[in-house]
Amino acid sequence: MDAIQIRPLRVSEWSAFKDFRLAALKSAPGMFATSFEEASARSPEAWQDVIAGPNHQVFGLFDGAQLIGITGVFGGRGKSDDDTAFLVMSFIVPEYRRRGLSSMFYHARLDWIRRHDKFKRTSVAVRASNEASQRACRHFGFECIGRALRTWPDGTTEDELVYELQLKE
Repeated sequence: MDAIQIRPLRVSEWSAFKDFRLAALKSAPGMFATSFEEASARSPEAWQDVIAGPNHQVFGLFDGAQLIGITGVFGGRGKSDDDTAFLVMSFIVPEYRRRGLSSMFYHARLDWIRRHDKFKRTSVAVRASNEASQRACRHFGFECIGRALRTWPDGTTEDELVYELQLKE
């Protein structure tokens, strides 16, 4: 596992990111808020914009040069959530799961969030049946603060759980 590293993706890597994200959405359509159809309709510029900006960053998990996972953090967009960072789009290819690699996602995102001093909390939404993600949230100190019934992009209806970590008062 020494060759496995996580780093911020560069805008120039948008095509690899796009291919990976679309493959993730296709293979696990019920785990994400975005559907494959919605994402596949994005322009190259939209894919580039998703990767990085002053209020967000997507990270790539690499085994050597091979992209094996992605995750992101996005700051809130409105007055009510401007001080909240949202953890999004985490996916590790199946053959690399159950190795503790999601901890690299949490460390990278939380480090990025802490470097951007404006955030008071971080939040992540998880499908209720996604027990692995719930365990990871709890391991990093997140607490479940709510749940709501949701229809997922795969057409099923199931609770979405919201976990939150307070960073400062």
